[in-house]
Parts: sequence; structure tokens; C-alpha cells
Amino acid sequence: MGIAAFVTGLFLFFFPVLSWQYQLLIFALLSIISIVVWRQYYREHPLLSDQPNLNKRGEQYIGRIITLQTPIVDGVGKIKLDDSTWKIQGNDSPAGKKVRIIALNNVVFTVEPID
Repeated sequence: MGIAAFVTGLFLFFFPVLSWQYQLLIFALLSIISIVVWRQYYREHPLLSDQPNLNKRGEQYIGRIITLQTPIVDGVGKIKLDDSTWKIQGNDSPAGKKVRIIALNNVVFTVEPID
């Protein structure tokens, strides 16, 4: 939007008798054009992050190995990670068994036992 305002200001500098309706029209058109150009540029050159899962809390746990505090019964169980309790699904396993988190489906982790 800043570019649109700057270019509109340049138009007004060179054409001081430009009515406010034309100023508004120029600003609106340039705003739309700048948004379209930015979206196309962003699609071709996405921003890269050194922490891509920063705001995806559950995905940060994928690959982590944990020890079950409670057993997995009928393919369902619970684990405590940091300060939260999560549902898990996987093969039936006793408490004390080590498992690896392999996937996240909505808010339920899929785990596999570690031999």
C-alpha cells in the first residue's frame, strides 16, 4: 500500500489540479496491482525459515522417542509431553515401552514401538 500512496503522491506533485476522485481511483488501482504482484512474487519466492514448525506445536514432536507412562489399549492411549496431554494411537503396548511419534492427525499422534 505504501507504494500506491507514494505513486499517487507523485501524480499529485506533477498534476496538482488532480481531483480527489482521480486520486482515489489511482490509489485503488495501484493498491490492487501491488497486491497481485506481491502475491505472484511470494508464490514464486516463498519466505524460508530456520524454524518451519515454530507455530505448529504438534509437528515439533514428530520423530521424538518417548516412554509410555500409561499403556496403549485397543489402539488408543495418552502421553504427557512437556506441559500437555496428547492422545495417541498405535499398536497395543504396555506402560514403560519406548515408542516413536511418527505422525500427527489433527490432535492425535500416531506412534510405533521401538524394538
